[in-house]
Amino acid sequence: MPASACRPQRAGLSVPGDVALVSFDDDEISSYLRRGLTTIGLPHEQTGRMAVDPLLVPQGRAPILMPMPLIMRGSLPSV
Repeated sequence: MPASACRPQRAGLSVPGDVALVSFDDDEISSYLRRGLTTIGLPHEQTGRMAVDPLLVPQGRAPILMPMPLIMRGSLPSV
């Protein structure tokens, strides 16, 4: 779990100074960590809809692209 990676002091490292962290799926714990864990949100409802729609109305095999929000918190350095 990426949450455990937010304890870099055990290895003498700091977040985001020495290590930048990004998680996937925006688990609830990500916002409660001391610095906050930057995550990529996964829109579950939209993902399910996009998976089922082609089964209901076949339209070929074109790639499906779905935007996923980047939720910035304290685990990435400022740009």
